[in-house]
Amino acid sequence: MRIFVIPITRARWALHCHPVNAVPTRMTKWAAKASDKWSKWAVYPRNTWRGRIYTYGESLMDRIDFREYFLKEIPTKSEGAMVRKVDIVVPSLLNESQVIGELRLLVQRQIPYHGRWMKYCCYMLPVSSLFTLVPIIPNFPFFYNLFRVYSHYKARHGAQYLQHMLDENSYEVVVDSELSRWYQGEVLPQTSTPDSRTVAGDSSARAPGYSSINHSPELSDDDQRTLESGAPLLEDPPLISDNDITRMAVYFQLPLFEPTIRRARHQIVADLSKTSQ
Repeated sequence: MRIFVIPITRARWALHCHPVNAVPTRMTKWAAKASDKWSKWAVYPRNTWRGRIYTYGESLMDRIDFREYFLKEIPTKSEGAMVRKVDIVVPSLLNESQVIGELRLLVQRQIPYHGRWMKYCCYMLPVSSLFTLVPIIPNFPFFYNLFRVYSHYKARHGAQYLQHMLDENSYEVVVDSELSRWYQGEVLPQTSTPDSRTVAGDSSARAPGYSSINHSPELSDDDQRTLESGAPLLEDPPLISDNDITRMAVYFQLPLFEPTIRRARHQIVADLSKTSQ
């Protein structure tokens, strides 16, 4: 199992877990099936009721804390996760004691948080089950509450398993040389695989300082809209852009790396924009 620690700013990091040999349980299979059915609603036009519900539902998903998504990625013992050691992949920008300290603090905070909110969502299930107004329309409040129960349950157990691995010292902090070069403003080698995606506007060279800790990366569309709306410049600017994250995903060849890190980056930038106002 590998955990990736990707600095978005000097003080805020994104996290992604890539599990291995995890056997899906009945609960995770049910969640995957429900997610697949939900994703099929993306084909409906935005001006239809299904399209509007899908758009609103996706906006709710994006508001869920990125740390919760990270903890949900960690396999539990019930999923057959017989992990002897966890590789924590970091750039040279971070040191081992700093990373382990932040991970310990994360699980100490999140275990009681997710346990508490899992109970609250369970209490709301009987209430939300009464929202069936029209028989042909699914009871979305009930299904969303059910999803949140599962999400908090999975995140809590993932945090507990990570805490166990940290307490047993069953981890190794691995400094990735290519990831370190990325934060030093150098270029990652071109990765060409059948599963790799071509990044629009990608080239073998970048302007000096691009994705460097000494300079801010080029603004993404979301960042540009944030500035155009009147939000001030961030005191702690992002170290990487959305395009950087896409290239990293191609380099590591992990399909879920990009959406996970991208969501975390957007939430961190939005949070910093609010605190800067």
